[in-house]
Amino acid sequence: MIEFKLDDLIWRHRTTAEDIFQKTGIGKSTISTIRNGKNINISIHTLDKLCKYFHCKVGDIMEYVED
Repeated sequence: MIEFKLDDLIWRHRTTAEDIFQKTGIGKSTISTIRNGKNINISIHTLDKLCKYFHCKVGDIMEYVED
């Protein structure tokens, strides 16, 4: 199963979903969906924007965890 770690990044970078929205253009509902991590279909374009925003790698945003 894929787990998203967006909440951890938001906390560590002391930012908000609103700031991510304003600086990346990623929709608020998309950010919320990623944070909830349920039934998610995230585009490479969105991952790219998040990596640029947080100056991180994809593995910092999500990881595979055995069921």
